Amino acid sequence: MINANITVYELSKQHPAAFSLFLSKGFDNFKDDKTLASAGKFLKLETAIKQKNYDVQTFLNSLAEIEKNNDASVDVTLKEQTKKGDITLKGLLPCPVRLPLLEKIDAFANEVKEQTGLSVAYDFIAAAQGQGWLEENVVGIKAENVPDLFVSAGFDVFFDERSFGQHVKNGMFEDMTGECHDYLAQMKDPRGNYGMVGVVPAVFMVNLDALGEREVPKSWADILSPAFENSVSLPVGDFDLFNSLLVHIHHMFGDEGVEKLAKSMIMSMHPAQMVKNAGKKTEAKPAVTIMPYFFTKMLFGSKSVAIVWPEEGSIVSPVFMLTRKDRKDIIKPAADFLYGKETGEIMAHKGLFPVLNKEVDNRLPADAKFCWMGWDAIYATDMGSLLERLNSLFNSKLEA
Repeated sequence: MINANITVYELSKQHPAAFSLFLSKGFDNFKDDKTLASAGKFLKLETAIKQKNYDVQTFLNSLAEIEKNNDASVDVTLKEQTKKGDITLKGLLPCPVRLPLLEKIDAFANEVKEQTGLSVAYDFIAAAQGQGWLEENVVGIKAENVPDLFVSAGFDVFFDERSFGQHVKNGMFEDMTGECHDYLAQMKDPRGNYGMVGVVPAVFMVNLDALGEREVPKSWADILSPAFENSVSLPVGDFDLFNSLLVHIHHMFGDEGVEKLAKSMIMSMHPAQMVKNAGKKTEAKPAVTIMPYFFTKMLFGSKSVAIVWPEEGSIVSPVFMLTRKDRKDIIKPAADFLYGKETGEIMAHKGLFPVLNKEVDNRLPADAKFCWMGWDAIYATDMGSLLERLNSLFNSKLEA
């Protein structure tokens, strides 16, 4: 078990796999080496956990589970850094499921080699550490450098014409996924360019103690109401999910909705503010935390919180799989594998990331719905420009 009394810096050095998961829980500011070497050296892990209003013991259990999986997968993570081959698979995998997926991918690569003689090169890094990697490897990517298959959660990088968007317009990709659940059918690209493996849903964690006399919010509209100004923790450190939040809030409520979303955020929960508050007792606690569904695993049995799926549906960060049309004869088995039942069950059961594959039981609550702006709107939008404007609008209201 990881000791709650170690510092964030010690966690990064002693337990790198657990640290990757820690970063993905809203501690994105500690990706910065200077912040890690300064605030990280005196901020205790337990204090950081409490600042985000997580239950300490269940949080530590999740970190320990990641460490246990990591111990069994060290050789896999080392091998994948140096491999080159006839088939190229790249991307970012969600931290909670990266290591078990890598084991399956490595076994698949070995099987392909034995059966066909073709070698499979794969490079899948942890999503929590991937923003810089995306900027270096995807922004401005030329056609000859696009891998045969690319998987990642995300939003802007797939639609922005400065990255994959330009190649989508040129007809480079083809959706090679199979049949999907009826309740996720809206996620299927009708034009057949984008494949989608699954989604990262955002739900409300409501702190009943901090809620006071207010009613439990049931919808995104409730979150934007005056009752929840300066009361909400937003996943600003999770760029993929936060960008999807901005786009979908704008789609439903316009610019005014984005401005209200900024007003809802409790400032002490912003990553930059958390560094300033490190080691201090802070009185303000969020009444609502908007978080990936996976993190609710840490809250089972807690009587002080309620998990709410918004009435309009959970806003999601899609996990896309782009596959090159010109390499279909070679890449289709890899696409089938990554969309397959065994891989899907790892995503859905270990990571609580619902998958589209209809053979997989996502084990969702009865009231679970999903909010998706729709492909017509996506194809009609310059997503890169829109997100730049929405981020600017959001930040301007924080400073107002």
